[in-house]
Amino acid sequence: MRRELSAQIGGREVGVVVELAPDGRWTVAVGDGPARPVDAVEIRPGTWSLLCEGRSILVDVDRRAQGAALLVAGEEVAVELVDARRRRLAQAVGQGGRAAGRGETVRAPIAGKVVLIPVEVGQEVAAGQGVVVLEAMKMENEIRADRGGVVSAIRVEPGQSVETGETLVVLE
Repeated sequence: MRRELSAQIGGREVGVVVELAPDGRWTVAVGDGPARPVDAVEIRPGTWSLLCEGRSILVDVDRRAQGAALLVAGEEVAVELVDARRRRLAQAVGQGGRAAGRGETVRAPIAGKVVLIPVEVGQEVAAGQGVVVLEAMKMENEIRADRGGVVSAIRVEPGQSVETGETLVVLE
């Protein structure tokens, strides 16, 4: 199991990757750092004992409406953890539902499966018009063109899995 998270710590966004290996051991990578083995045991509700590279760390977790506060070595740190795919999708939706595009290329804001392509090569597309429907996290997400134009290429087909940033549709 691999989970990519986005952590907001002190106004700064940091990527976190947590992975459970087949042998039952956890690894955690923060930012561009290496994956490190971590043993974690909840010793009472909200209090965790972590062992990372031979160092023992006691962490108290105080869940709040917006994220959590962690008490580590006597210092409180406010942290908001969200699934990295959800954050990328929220950012795309925050742009009015438009996929981030470079030039006139519409790219996938998140990984998913192509469900529908409601446009054809040669078709005129208005700014904000839906060009692809992606299924991700059991939800259908309409990906819209940033600018109007004519569809010059469709690089995906229904049923195809796509990765974040993959080209979906090219507009002239």
